[in-house]
Amino acid sequence: MSKMSSGQRMFLSGVVEGFYGRPWTMEQRKELFRREQKWGLNTYLYAPKDDYKHRMYWRELYTSEEAEQLITLISAAKEHDVEFIYAISPGLDITFSNPKEVAALKRKLSQVCEFGCRSFALLFDDIETEMCAADKEAFSSFAHAQVSVTNQVFQHLQEPQTFLFCPTDYCAAFCTPNVSQSSYLHTVGEKLLPGIDILWTGPKVVSKDITVESIEEVSSVLRRPPVIWDNIHANDYDPQRMFMGPFKNRPTELISKLRGVLTNPNCEFELNFVAIHTLATWCKSNMGQKDVSMDGEDQGSDYNPKEALRLALTDWLVEFGVADQPDVSRAGSGRAKKESPDEEPMQTDEYVPGPKDNPLYTAEPLTLEDLTLLAELFYLPYEYGPTALTMLQELHWLRGNSDAATFGPVVAENNKAKEWRERAEHFEDMCAAVVRMFNRLSNAPNRMILYDLYNYICDIKSGVSLARAFVNSLGGGNPPPSNIINDDPEPWGFRGGLSGEFQRMLPCHGNRDLFRTPPATRVYTIRPCTPKDKSEVLRLSKEMQTETQQQVALIGDRLVDGQIAPSKHCDLVLEDEVGVCGFAFALTDAKTAMTKSQYPETMLRDFPSLMIIQIHPRVPDPNTAKRLIGNILSSLQEAGSTGVFCEFRSNDRRMLDFLRTLGLLQVLTVEGLQTGLVIMGTKL
Repeated sequence: MSKMSSGQRMFLSGVVEGFYGRPWTMEQRKELFRREQKWGLNTYLYAPKDDYKHRMYWRELYTSEEAEQLITLISAAKEHDVEFIYAISPGLDITFSNPKEVAALKRKLSQVCEFGCRSFALLFDDIETEMCAADKEAFSSFAHAQVSVTNQVFQHLQEPQTFLFCPTDYCAAFCTPNVSQSSYLHTVGEKLLPGIDILWTGPKVVSKDITVESIEEVSSVLRRPPVIWDNIHANDYDPQRMFMGPFKNRPTELISKLRGVLTNPNCEFELNFVAIHTLATWCKSNMGQKDVSMDGEDQGSDYNPKEALRLALTDWLVEFGVADQPDVSRAGSGRAKKESPDEEPMQTDEYVPGPKDNPLYTAEPLTLEDLTLLAELFYLPYEYGPTALTMLQELHWLRGNSDAATFGPVVAENNKAKEWRERAEHFEDMCAAVVRMFNRLSNAPNRMILYDLYNYICDIKSGVSLARAFVNSLGGGNPPPSNIINDDPEPWGFRGGLSGEFQRMLPCHGNRDLFRTPPATRVYTIRPCTPKDKSEVLRLSKEMQTETQQQVALIGDRLVDGQIAPSKHCDLVLEDEVGVCGFAFALTDAKTAMTKSQYPETMLRDFPSLMIIQIHPRVPDPNTAKRLIGNILSSLQEAGSTGVFCEFRSNDRRMLDFLRTLGLLQVLTVEGLQTGLVIMGTKL
């Protein structure tokens, strides 16, 4: 990397190993150096949070064995023209005003200096901001304490050319009240020696965009261009996600306004091929003459994320074909296993199946299309890849229009039914492509990449298979696997553990899982209301009203007796083996059913839709009621509604208490409400 900024100093480009979790191995780091040299990157920042002597036990010197490893690593970086920056994080428990603490810090970094390291970083990220009593007496602010120690260490090391400082307020979201008025950042900018560079993650810890304007603002406060510590591909905060989309939403004009860019990527080393490769492509683009193509389509841009991704995946495909199966006979012992004289020799004759035997299994080779699909399923923190987005949109539409699949075929030339079937077939094709991708990846010769990938691709295959079966059942095909609906499911049929239990306790419209409720204790059917159901619905409504014995007129009553027609897809009944045992009807715009201003405009502005719900006492299962109400809420939201309210007679204690336990609706405070009426509602 030859581009320069901040005078004649080298533009730092490369990787920071700064995530929480298992650190990379020495061999993986050496492979990283080889890749960086090949792709034109020049920097590696050593800062693994779970290296105890980097953070928790920062005072302790390295043992001779540990020193040997670091010496080898620093030497390997030099061989590949990679600047090795050793970082230390003393902020958890350092006493800034204690000379012995500062001496311990200097002693530790002097030891690393003896290993051949010439570049260093002092990190104060992710720590408590409250100073101890001794530091409060010695320093006027937390910033002054950090700057004092950092300057001393910098001078002790004879002011190395590369020395980085990570502030505690390392992104705009942490600054009080903002970047330009942050007293912490102003102190750092004013007091930190000019030869020390400052790390910055952008507007947020994980920044969707980093604009030129935001960098110019923070550079003005810090009095120097920052080095970006980029968390766009980091996944240590969510074990269900990895990120394989391209480096994007950072205009190339930034290159001339920064000291460098270091990516802090996925925890799993092998999953970072795309992240690092596309960063290298970005760094090699023109010096900010044009902006980055945010949608990846502008082929005239100096950096095109879509093209950068294609180049990275093309190179990565080659890596998948490189067999790396270890010699298991050498595992543990360090030498080959001797063949016992009592053992039969290994069969070496090639097996040829007979005419009636099963043919030999031949694994299909992995394709560039498979890797493109993989990247689009695991794209970026704020963005789904095109295929993933299409799958989500199609599933949402197929679920919301399932009545066309159920009743459409009986009507000749039903266009909606035809569209549903066509889109269901398209969804099926996309799901089948995911399964094929999984099978090909599972048989790829490079097992090291597969081992890092496997948990993620297994999880997405499972989710896609469930969605596939669900859509198939909506279209009248085979029902979903039994473990989705019975009361004794296998553990792979649902998201388990304490986290899964917490999710199932949350309101369903705040939970993005497709199958978000545990299995019901009975079998219920939720379906659209048909003309023949009207009498049963009216009978159930009257039966429940006799419980209240309260003559308060409700708009919802007219929805039940047929005076007003519910909105499209907003008329569902709940049925068990006895018959109709519940219903939920709704109007997208409640005003259309009002003969006068029955409710304040302020309420209707926030809750424009009306829903009526009735559940028979013989339905004790709250999850069934959640599914019924959740389907109506989804239909209203899809129709553009921002909120819904329900009317209840105040002595209908059973329904009011039942709905409170679901957590979907809350009692609303409405001025001027007539006596005997209770309003519940929720925002959408």
